[in-house]
Amino acid sequence: MLATGFGVVFTMLAAIGLQGGTPPPKSAAPKVSKADASKLREQFAEALAGDGKSLKLIGMTAKTLESKYDFDSLLATLREGPELPGGAPKPRGKGKDAEKFEQFDGVLSGFSFQFGKDTFHYCVDVPKDYDPARPAPVILDPGHGVGAKEDKRGKAGFTGFYRGRAELAGLANALVVRTEIVEQIGADGLAGARPEDEVAAAFDACFRDLASRFAVDLDRVWVTGLSQTGFWAWQLGLTRPDRFAGIAPMGAVTWSTSRYLDNLTNLAIYVLHGDGDTVCPVAQPRQTTKALAELGARVEYKEIAGGKHDVSTWVHLDEALRWLAERPRDPYPKKLARKLQTRQQRWCHWIRVDELEKSGTGKAGEAPTASVSAEISGQSVRIETTGVEQLTLCLSRELVDLSLPVTVTWNGEKKLERKLERDFARAVAIAVEKCDWRGTFEVAVELKR
Repeated sequence: MLATGFGVVFTMLAAIGLQGGTPPPKSAAPKVSKADASKLREQFAEALAGDGKSLKLIGMTAKTLESKYDFDSLLATLREGPELPGGAPKPRGKGKDAEKFEQFDGVLSGFSFQFGKDTFHYCVDVPKDYDPARPAPVILDPGHGVGAKEDKRGKAGFTGFYRGRAELAGLANALVVRTEIVEQIGADGLAGARPEDEVAAAFDACFRDLASRFAVDLDRVWVTGLSQTGFWAWQLGLTRPDRFAGIAPMGAVTWSTSRYLDNLTNLAIYVLHGDGDTVCPVAQPRQTTKALAELGARVEYKEIAGGKHDVSTWVHLDEALRWLAERPRDPYPKKLARKLQTRQQRWCHWIRVDELEKSGTGKAGEAPTASVSAEISGQSVRIETTGVEQLTLCLSRELVDLSLPVTVTWNGEKKLERKLERDFARAVAIAVEKCDWRGTFEVAVELKR
């Protein structure tokens, strides 16, 4: 089963000799064959959902293909993403662990995934014209705690609201996903509350499983929710700003965001709140959205006159989704910032935090123990950090010209100035770890403070 945080990927690949850089294929090398391209993409899908065996297998395949084929054609194949079988996803597992799917109108229920020692479930409202050959946008509902004791049909029923708003927004082709993660391990969860960083990491595992079964448009994935799930829209945006295109919290508190607003500057954010909300006071989102605007974030705030902590406010979600749909994710921003407490979600777009001076509790709102900010200008990469001992810098042609030397400065100290070698096996390993085939990297360099 997949390990928590998925950092085990690099350990496994290192064991079979895939960590070091290798020269790019010669220019005369042929383009990857159709059969080998299909094989790579199929193994990529298996690696997203698999264990150490599938990770090791795709690592060996990537190394073999790199020695045979033109690098650019291999990279183009990787960026096509996992190759999925036609038709609806099939249940996984055997015996007592076998999944049992149930259909409730358009909602397919019974998907399961492993996170550490725990198993969680989710359901997907699948659009009528869904085609595994055409990546679909995703609207993620983190799953409100009020549904914890509902049966499968009851939980599936929560997706109907989001489906209706999506269709009004022109997103009838979107997958609507609802998890039980918050119900189980969020505040007041049936299995006991856990630190928010750990809960957010469970969403990473859920998304990886989803992407191994459905064709997902990675640049059009949005998190939305109301009240408690609105809190989680904020929280998931804070912890995985590289994952999502945007968030749409509704009627939600924002106290957990104040120390981490920089994390949101590359997201699109649409906030809905009623001025008559007595459960989650309107002063919080007013202040938070104003602060985000001052940081230069793409934020839209709509305050509903007379709106309460109910459908009178939430019914405007289609307006938020329509706005978000016009602002897809940029997989390669040249400027980034991230504050963090732990390494549960250690990716900051093209920087991975590998070691911290100290870790925090991972609880929402507590002070960060580390920060990362970085900017690329021409062939120069400038990194500034606090509390970070080691990191991995990842680059691609969208960020720098890899045919020329690159200069990297960390906290004012020049760390390297040279031409960097591309490594396809490493690119595959990172794509699996991040579950991101759109934001892939040709070069990865480990740096120590």
